[in-house]
Amino acid sequence: MRRVVDFFCLGMLLCGACSRSENTSPARGAAPTAAASSAEPALGPITEPSSEVALGPTVEAASALPLTTAEALLERIRKSGNKAVVVTAFASWCDPCREELPLLEAAAPKIKNRGVPIWVVSMDEPDAVPAAKSLLDSLHVTLPAFAASPTLGAFKVGINPNWPGMIPASFLFDASGKLRYFWAGEVYEKELLPIVDGFLAGKHIDGMSDFGSAPGATQAGHD
Repeated sequence: MRRVVDFFCLGMLLCGACSRSENTSPARGAAPTAAASSAEPALGPITEPSSEVALGPTVEAASALPLTTAEALLERIRKSGNKAVVVTAFASWCDPCREELPLLEAAAPKIKNRGVPIWVVSMDEPDAVPAAKSLLDSLHVTLPAFAASPTLGAFKVGINPNWPGMIPASFLFDASGKLRYFWAGEVYEKELLPIVDGFLAGKHIDGMSDFGSAPGATQAGHD
């Protein structure tokens, strides 16, 4: 059973978990609100840190996870040398995320060696980012991790203007930073790997998950 959590643009209030089965569509809700940025350490092939500047109130968050705007994250993807990157949004208070993160950790090695790593981004408010880092540690998740800079709504729009705001949510970006696929809700390995395989094979995979039809079903035409 799948559950998807919506978050709101001011305050990241938990709206409750919604189940997603083979016959239910993912919950849709308000988007977050995001905007400013901070310096980030180099990751993987990246040799130069971002030019982002830390904000006073977010120093503690930056010490837990590197803060990033949507624009900085996409630039990091472009500079990474990867064929593509899967980005998954999560939060410390999101129960479905707690279930999904270990699954992503297990699936990551199967595509990382093919040039498609998985990165995770906390959508927590700045004062809760340390809790997000604690969640990753408790689940033994070692995936490259970041925290979205406030305001969260701007981060959401920068990642995907068509993202209603549910979390977890995952996004496949190609080497140019273009969004190629959007999974609205928890994504299992059987749903993740076929899309990545299709992308690497040069197939037209642009679209989004449509779990209301069937697990792994796609809806083409999403740019």
